[in-house]
Amino acid sequence: MSAIPAVTAQVDIVSVQSQVVYGCVGNNAAMPVFRKAGLHAIAVPTVILSNTPHYPTLHGGAVPLDWFEGLLQGLDERGVTRTARAVVCGYLGQPGQAGLLANWLPSLRASRPDLKVHIDPVMGDRNDGLYVNEGLVEQYRDLLVPLADGMTPNHFELELLAGRALSSIDEVVAAARELIARGPDWIVVTSAAPMAAAAGTLQLAVVTRDQATVVTHPEIAIPPSVHGTGDVFMASVTARLLNGQELVEAVREAAAQVTVALERTRELGWEELAVEG
Repeated sequence: MSAIPAVTAQVDIVSVQSQVVYGCVGNNAAMPVFRKAGLHAIAVPTVILSNTPHYPTLHGGAVPLDWFEGLLQGLDERGVTRTARAVVCGYLGQPGQAGLLANWLPSLRASRPDLKVHIDPVMGDRNDGLYVNEGLVEQYRDLLVPLADGMTPNHFELELLAGRALSSIDEVVAAARELIARGPDWIVVTSAAPMAAAAGTLQLAVVTRDQATVVTHPEIAIPPSVHGTGDVFMASVTARLLNGQELVEAVREAAAQVTVALERTRELGWEELAVEG
């Protein structure tokens, strides 16, 4: 009996982010969003942890560099990168992973010019400060910014990439355009210029070479243990762009999706984000 022919399974998104056993950050936050949007995503872990480091105990660690390189190579060997429409990069476990991504992405882009690369430079925030290896700041700035089609830094992360404090929306837009001049088509800055936002609201700065739009959404009070909103936001923006929405519309709806998740988290009283698939 002859073998039944088969082709590579369709994959829309390769999602390179953290993986935790308990909690809703990284790929645990992103994958339900992709599924809800009708997209098939593959999760590539950068770290495997019992939970986020904000709890009293923590187990696991960064995926070793030889493993991480092999996971990326395996995507090429299985033909996944011939079908994927986007690569999303989030939290990285060590600077060497940025170097491996910077080696892998250019060859992928050369063979797949229509593929989109969306990078969330997860490095820290106003509340927690820098929570990654300091070397990653330089790696993101020098190696990964030029390879991105779009990026979603928060205000704190944009300041790290720009190398200076930013106090107004105009300064945020100028810093975002400095990054755009090095490669990306768009930058969406979350929690932008928080000191200039109206009470009870957060601002998103949607910046391209020619336009800048500010989108506002309500600030939802949550426990300090709740993380992953940026991961949900990036996943939602990516999914909506792949499904044909314009950037500003995608950002508005992604912000609304995050707000719904936060309201649900508060309603349930959870210490982790409640993301519905």
